[in-house]
Amino acid sequence: MLGFQRFGLSDRVERWVSHDGGTVTFSGTTNSGNSFSIVTYLDEANRWANGGLIQECFPHLTAEQREILMTGNDDEAWNRLFPPEEE
Repeated sequence: MLGFQRFGLSDRVERWVSHDGGTVTFSGTTNSGNSFSIVTYLDEANRWANGGLIQECFPHLTAEQREILMTGNDDEAWNRLFPPEEE
């Protein structure tokens, strides 16, 4: 993916691997300014970092958590970018 950097792997996000090497914690601030901390398994994070599809690598994360890792946008940012349509 030329020109695309996954937010969770950018220098804006801290990554901490557990002492036993089993989990990785992604933490930082979303594009809305909200703090986040997402814990997942290290093997899943490695598959994603090596080009795996996020929904297959992190099936247990919510759609919002996966979006934060991909783009840094949480639900608040998406609602600001694309306001809900009035009915």
